[in-house]
Amino acid sequence: MRIKRSLILFALLGFLGSRALADVFPDEEGFDRYGGYLSIKGEATGRFHLEQIDGRHFLVTPEGHGFLSIGVTHTGGLVRPEGSGHDYFKDECAGDWKKANQDIVSYFRAWGYNCVGYGGHETTRELLPHFASGHPSGKVSLWMGKAVEFPDVFGDEWKEQARSDIRKTLQKYDLESPKLIGIYWTDMPAWELEQARRTVGKTWVDAIRELPESAPGRIRYERFRRERGEEASDEAFLRLIARQVYSTIGPFTRQLAPDTLIFGERYAGRALPWGVIQEALPYIDVVSVQPNGTTFATVPFERLYQETGKPVMICDHSISFRTPEHPKVMWDTLPDAGSVGRAYEVYLNEGFSTPYLIGYNRCQYINRFKNRQNMLKQGLLKEDGTPYEEFVEWLEKTNWGIHEKFVKSVETRKGNLSD
Repeated sequence: MRIKRSLILFALLGFLGSRALADVFPDEEGFDRYGGYLSIKGEATGRFHLEQIDGRHFLVTPEGHGFLSIGVTHTGGLVRPEGSGHDYFKDECAGDWKKANQDIVSYFRAWGYNCVGYGGHETTRELLPHFASGHPSGKVSLWMGKAVEFPDVFGDEWKEQARSDIRKTLQKYDLESPKLIGIYWTDMPAWELEQARRTVGKTWVDAIRELPESAPGRIRYERFRRERGEEASDEAFLRLIARQVYSTIGPFTRQLAPDTLIFGERYAGRALPWGVIQEALPYIDVVSVQPNGTTFATVPFERLYQETGKPVMICDHSISFRTPEHPKVMWDTLPDAGSVGRAYEVYLNEGFSTPYLIGYNRCQYINRFKNRQNMLKQGLLKEDGTPYEEFVEWLEKTNWGIHEKFVKSVETRKGNLSD
């Protein structure tokens, strides 16, 4: 079994910063050091980039091989036990990121994860492919609910604040690191009008309308009304807001990080803001979605690809199962670990059978209990650091099954040609 084999391997290595730690899957054939598929050849540029190879979109590793990001987000949450009742980082890892990273890397190698996603500690990012992440649009994430504060993006004050946020965010990352895949902007911004009204109580357009008459946003809105007349819809003005946001943060991000892919905002999959996404396209390389639902078909990914022409990244997603200790669990749930494992297998296989999905990053490495919501944010590990055995066996089977398809893809194509 891969888990036992990998854990034994790491025990023999002593987890001591050996050369093996520099590779994603050092004991597996068919991969380059970043986890790219040797069978899928692109251009070696020294950085992660995008290519279409044989009609399929791929991330391409610095060494020039096709790569699909199959990862886990929020590993940095180890240091925040919140209401989970057990401080695994302090008690089992002695508060030492070196020990924590040994566990993360060994589990990832065993389970077929090649990427730490976003929300990883800086020391973990030295070991695995990863993403940068910030919130340059402001406090506009849907999960903030009534605490959302829609800024006046037409004013110079917001523009300077947005640029400052990008600058401060990127200072936290090694922009020269070949393991840096790309940069995300704001998480689940409240763009879609109906969803914003339900969750926040008002829309970004409402917020601009409520500004004082002398405010830059209000002035721009009144001009918009005069120019458009009866066609001055909220949807049309929302696109102007989006154009202002992306034309500010897009060029500035590219200026500061010219060699790094821009994955853009992480859009909520429940209600994709189609007009807004169109405004982002000149400035992003990938469309990133944080979907809900237990099936790939829940989100109109095919339409998204056809309308944008850009590859798609599932940046954060999960399917959960309730336990006797935790009857209330974040994300959509299924009855038990086996059901979730089977759904995960179908979801990823359907997704990666498309020509446009370049990555799937699962939400949450270790259980974290949210006292305020009285809800578990379920990870791959329980609070004490032990894996959900049945669940991770499904994950391992699925992840390695996908890798093996692409590792053998050249042989498969040759076989098909000879038939």
